[in-house]
Amino acid sequence: MSESLSEAIISTLEDVPGVVITTKLSSTNFSVKKKVFAFTKDGGVVLKLPPATVKRLVSAKAATLLVMGKRTMKEWVVIRYRLPRESRKHLALFKEAMDYVSSQTKQSTFQGAGSSPR
Repeated sequence: MSESLSEAIISTLEDVPGVVITTKLSSTNFSVKKKVFAFTKDGGVVLKLPPATVKRLVSAKAATLLVMGKRTMKEWVVIRYRLPRESRKHLALFKEAMDYVSSQTKQSTFQGAGSSPR
């Protein structure tokens, strides 16, 4: 049985201090200090990153901006992988996302009813 994207990211982040992993329906959320910094969605991973990093990733075509309904999220990018294990190469991006949301005073957490700690 092959590893899912959620499983690959969990194995990468589960030992990082401060990371809380929750599951909600078919999504896995990764948070620090009660703030979501990443989650899985439609076969990709979504990360909240500083604008300069977002611009660099989108310009390099390594990621796309997250669109929620008709709204394009300026600080959220979607990264897709051919194989789930490829997500492990982005540990530095996950840590940058953690640091970014930790430094913000007001933040949408994408957590809601139905989340359960892992």
